[in-house]
Amino acid sequence: MTAPTVNALLAAYRSRRPHRLQRQKMVFHGVDGRDVYNPTKPFRFNQQWVMAARVEARESEFSQVRFFRVEDFKQAYLLEDAPVFNLQDPFICMVAGEMVFGGVEVAISPEDATTLTWKTCFWRGNDLTSLRHFADGPQGMKDIRLVDLTDGRILLFTRPQGANGGRGKIGWTIIDSLECLTPQAIDNAKLLQHVDDLSWCGVNEAWESSAGIVDVLAHVACFDEQGNRHYYAAVFQFDISLSQSPPITIIAERDDFLPGDAKRIDLNDVVFPGGLLSINKNKALLFCGTSDCEVQWLLVDDFFMRFNSQNNDLEAFKY
Repeated sequence: MTAPTVNALLAAYRSRRPHRLQRQKMVFHGVDGRDVYNPTKPFRFNQQWVMAARVEARESEFSQVRFFRVEDFKQAYLLEDAPVFNLQDPFICMVAGEMVFGGVEVAISPEDATTLTWKTCFWRGNDLTSLRHFADGPQGMKDIRLVDLTDGRILLFTRPQGANGGRGKIGWTIIDSLECLTPQAIDNAKLLQHVDDLSWCGVNEAWESSAGIVDVLAHVACFDEQGNRHYYAAVFQFDISLSQSPPITIIAERDDFLPGDAKRIDLNDVVFPGGLLSINKNKALLFCGTSDCEVQWLLVDDFFMRFNSQNNDLEAFKY
């Protein structure tokens, strides 16, 4: 079966798009006028809500990941004593009782000073204050995510590009422990065919909702004829025993959020999902970076219907 285009997925979403009532732009304090975007969802640390996010000057691609104390999911205040990482696009999860934190490290290519290289880097620890670097992904790969499974193993989502993945496809593999998180294991992932070869997609957050069933928050994206980027928040479920998933589904586009600035004109129509935070059995807050410039959240339906995972319940999501 031919994988759909992103435009086909978008048309299907717009045909059933719910009426949006609640959306909120977050205000970040202590960043000296820099943009803050592409966040994690808020999590509990030291009896307060904390969020990691990408902090960056408007004209630069070299960013830091900083941690913020979140109040009422509207205001965020820089945690001056929290660690600082020279990374993009942070993510955070729990694996075998440990916090796993990561992001994308960007550097100037040693072969061409006008070209950037990147890789995903990983830290682990008991909490934010004890994180230690333990693994790196392959050069050129973003959107690597880990899922703690009830059988003690770890599901690994990847996103190869080039000869294997085109513009970017989601791969998956199983590893036995964090010690097995190596570039070789990542390169051995099998690919899922969610979008056509002119589009790309990647995993942003994932969790096991029942034995062998993994709920996934992702993004799908494409270029238009003018070279502008179009990113959308999407979801799918992955059945480990069957090694397959049903079609990916868009759940939010840029027009669902409040208007705002953009880093560049080609990034106007960008939504990069960071995480879903359940607020009751039927609703969740979807936290996103918008237009590579701001953080907003959107109140969405609980479309997974199994949103009681320990990593996604408002009361239980505590590190």
